[in-house]
Amino acid sequence: MVLLSLPYPPLPVIASRMEDGTDDDSRLIDDVTTTHTLIAKGLTESMAREDQATNASRRARQTEVFQTFLYAMATDGFHTTDPNRLYEIYCRFSMDHIATYLPPGHPVDFRIPPLSYIVKRDRVHTKLAEYMAAQSIFFDDKPPVPREQYLNRSPGDLLFDLRARLGHVMTQDERARAAAVEALAEQAAEQ
Repeated sequence: MVLLSLPYPPLPVIASRMEDGTDDDSRLIDDVTTTHTLIAKGLTESMAREDQATNASRRARQTEVFQTFLYAMATDGFHTTDPNRLYEIYCRFSMDHIATYLPPGHPVDFRIPPLSYIVKRDRVHTKLAEYMAAQSIFFDDKPPVPREQYLNRSPGDLLFDLRARLGHVMTQDERARAAAVEALAEQAAEQ
């Protein structure tokens, strides 16, 4: 349920893992996971830690990341017609969210491939379609959009669908802040 409520979709991350073998023939190989897998692992670890101060700090950092994400969407994400730019925004804030599970200032070094890496019906595209179909139920769409419909859309189109959903579920306060930011940006552009 927690992952479902995130505004950041599951995005591909290249992770290295040790292939089983003897010490002499073990080797590091690259594999693909998603940002949601890393977030779920971070959440599991933070719950096991049961450190109220650390968890309160993490939640405060996550709120800051979310507010900064809304600002980025208001000033850039809602205006772009470039799916690669939208992907960059989602990637940045997914990584920032993951970083909240690490000590402040700890380096976060993940390899996120470009949007073109995601191919229709591959593992990441399927996870993205499942996330969106589940959100359709979670946010009570009438009627819910089935997974198959999302599987037929391109990865870039899915990002635009996510952007539209975000605009619909923002609270009145978040919309007001986004509108104020947009107005200030327009005023600055006119000067």
